[in-house]
Amino acid sequence: MAFAGNVDELALLQTIRLKGQVTTDVLAAQLGVAGASAEAARDALLAQGKAEETGDGAFALTDAGLAELSDQLDAERVSIDEDSIAEIHERFLDLDGPLRELVDGEADVEALAALDKKAQDVLDDVSAFVPRLSRYQDLFAEALRKVKAGEPAWIAAPEIASYATVWGEISRELRGACGLDEDAAA
Repeated sequence: MAFAGNVDELALLQTIRLKGQVTTDVLAAQLGVAGASAEAARDALLAQGKAEETGDGAFALTDAGLAELSDQLDAERVSIDEDSIAEIHERFLDLDGPLRELVDGEADVEALAALDKKAQDVLDDVSAFVPRLSRYQDLFAEALRKVKAGEPAWIAAPEIASYATVWGEISRELRGACGLDEDAAA
């Protein structure tokens, strides 16, 4: 559903929750929107009491924002075929171990690119069942592009939208879509 700044409100709320707190720059990059759209969305959330400022230009969800997010996730979950999303989640989990090994080892660009190629089939299916999650494919592509350009931090650095950071977020999203505790594996 379109929100202030023509931002999808569910994606907005979930992004803030997954990251804990965000700035409008981080929000714009994560959602693939202009900075002005992220600012309009932030201002609307603050005005509605769904978010609060946390300092240094960052903001986080309030209890009201978390309650709204919970309601919207519940509504989204009703529209998802449980068996299909569970099968997709299992296919994703098959790739989770290899990603963790890659992240814990040497920065191997070719291995990451090969894993990404396998993951794209799963992510295509994720996007078909939960269209809001299609943005993750862009985030993975951007992280991989930066790794290939010689920036190994984009494999696993926690403070940026690195490949491993985005992987952790989509993992939580998939767990939630399956009706599992999305924070249990985080």
